[in-house]
Amino acid sequence: MGFMDNVKKWFGAAKEGAADLAEKAEPMMEKTKDFASDAIAKAEPMLEKTKEAAAKAASSVGEKVSEMTGHKDEGAESVVEAATDEVEVAADETTEGSDG
Repeated sequence: MGFMDNVKKWFGAAKEGAADLAEKAEPMMEKTKDFASDAIAKAEPMLEKTKEAAAKAASSVGEKVSEMTGHKDEGAESVVEAATDEVEVAADETTEGSDG
């Protein structure tokens, strides 16, 4: 039975060590969560500005194409709209992914 007693001691010591590590890690996890939340809160206005700038740039490109061709180019307009939509979706996914 000496061998089994040693094995039980090892598992007991490992269990206690894991519990101690988990207890020590908890405050660090909270700090990490707080830091991430702050970073996300600071990044959101920049994402909104980026979205607005991309939409403005896309609109400007569409206007330039129309001016250069002398007529409204529906193909270019749809490309510009699709690009704007993609930027908005990417920005939304970035902010939604940070909620978890």
